Amino acid sequence: MTRIYRAYSARENYKNRDSVIVDWFCLSREGPVAPYDELILNYNDLSGGEKARARKLADNFLTEPEIAELKEYIESGTGFDVRISEVKTPFEDGRKIPDYAETAKTDADGDYFHLSEKQGYNLTVPISGFADLGEPPNIFSE
Repeated sequence: MTRIYRAYSARENYKNRDSVIVDWFCLSREGPVAPYDELILNYNDLSGGEKARARKLADNFLTEPEIAELKEYIESGTGFDVRISEVKTPFEDGRKIPDYAETAKTDADGDYFHLSEKQGYNLTVPISGFADLGEPPNIFSE
């Protein structure tokens, strides 16, 4: 089975916050991140709309080669550290795939960073980042 990952970076001193987490995700891909019926145990039992949502959320995650490209691109260009965590698969229920990057919410309060729109971008898939700004800023340092 294909291993998939979540990638994120900490950005310090951003918009009156001590730090924010930027979640990196694939905005769109030409093919599935992995075969959906292997990645999602109940894939064939989902309705059409549930399948579409499950595919969209699953395809946001990154593969090992995509992680390597992202790390090289981000760390050499910005100095941000890219952290990764492997996503436990297969997903038992396609209706419960985590939406860590808030990509399905139209009212998400945050900033998007569309790396693929930058000059010199050469990664194999379009990757964007999302910084959740929904929480109030940290006004006191520990």
